[in-house]
Amino acid sequence: MSKAEVYIAFDRELHSDIVYLSDGKIDPGGLAESLIRNWIENTIRDGFWPEKHLETVAEKYAPDMYARWMEEDFRTYSRREDSVPLVWKEITLRPGTEVRMAYGGKHHYATVQKGRIRDEDGAYSPSEWASKVAEGTSRNAWRDLWFREPPSFTWVPAQLLRQQALDELRQRSNPNAAGGNHEQASS
Repeated sequence: MSKAEVYIAFDRELHSDIVYLSDGKIDPGGLAESLIRNWIENTIRDGFWPEKHLETVAEKYAPDMYARWMEEDFRTYSRREDSVPLVWKEITLRPGTEVRMAYGGKHHYATVQKGRIRDEDGAYSPSEWASKVAEGTSRNAWRDLWFREPPSFTWVPAQLLRQQALDELRQRSNPNAAGGNHEQASS
């Protein structure tokens, strides 16, 4: 299907001079279209286009720029996904945190990645991983799991992390209850 064209008013003398002075090597219509496409790319970069139309304009008239955006979005999404912590009730464990559980006379290890506990077999919630390590039996992950956040060398039991988080939440919700800021009244 041929592309539909629209003809715009173009100064006849300017058109003739472009053709004549370039010895016919420059097509004024092609030049105008090229300049408009460059203008579109520049105005996309400058934030000229309303947000609701920006992606459509870029995809249609600046495909190289649009492809770069899509690649950057994917990389940003991947980085963001890689940096998702494990949020487990009251505690938050950042990516890279090591997880350990003793079962059957040996220690089993995993790592927090993308908001889950991951080992060589897959990704799990804390409860799922504790059950998996214990060969399908029901386990209390708060009691059985230990964590070591980089750069620390100390393993901390999940139940202690939970208690610390609860204490901190209580302190934040009522700072004066734990011996915090008491103001003395002046007489």
